[in-house]
Amino acid sequence: MTRRMTIAASVLLASVSFASLAVAQQVIPPKSASEVAGTPPGTIMTKEYVAMVGRLANVWGWPLVNNLNRALAVANLPEPGRLGGIVPVSPPGYVSMLTDYIDAGERFVTCPNQDTVYGAGFQRLDSKPVVVQVPDFGKRFFNYQIADARTDSFASIGKQYNTKPGHYLLVGPNWKGNVPKGINAVFRSPTDLAVVFPRVFQDDTPEDKAAIQRVLSQVMVYPLSEYDGTMKTKDWKKTPDFTKSPPTES
Repeated sequence: MTRRMTIAASVLLASVSFASLAVAQQVIPPKSASEVAGTPPGTIMTKEYVAMVGRLANVWGWPLVNNLNRALAVANLPEPGRLGGIVPVSPPGYVSMLTDYIDAGERFVTCPNQDTVYGAGFQRLDSKPVVVQVPDFGKRFFNYQIADARTDSFASIGKQYNTKPGHYLLVGPNWKGNVPKGINAVFRSPTDLAVVFPRVFQDDTPEDKAAIQRVLSQVMVYPLSEYDGTMKTKDWKKTPDFTKSPPTES
């Protein structure tokens, strides 16, 4: 009899625990900061706890702040060009490409690799979705790093993905427009702010530095409103030099 009562009590306790867990899992997450409940009265925050929260805020918040600051620094540029004659920069909706390895005086980002030709451009994909143009690179390695405001990649365009030449569309989380014919694929960013960093492999020889120019001229990003289904080209050697010294990473 005692054994049966023990089993029954265990079953009841398990049922109550499961029900409590189910209720806890049904809590609706807040949709905005204003819906987050404040700290309960009487809560004691230790020095160690405050330090931990500060570290987490820096780890998760720094990419957002850093990307926003960089995007704002180039938002009013009149066209794609080179900052300090070194760093590829452009206003939202476009990218700027270099035509050779990046100069050793570059201080805008840390540790760029030295066997590719770089491009860069910050985007505002809700208000200005963009078309990413991918030329036929043949056997040459290429990769377009495409990341959201948190630096998380949300699109796969590159040699390692067997990306076909053509046009690809990047849109923001709230964009609701129509996708025109001729677009190979659509990638939706989880944030309005995004960045595109094309990289194209180049041999350190005069012959390859000349041969790469044809495909570099077709590496372009432009607003969806400018898309007409054709493969556009741009002579990146003629882009303007914005003489202000390139900022350092902070």
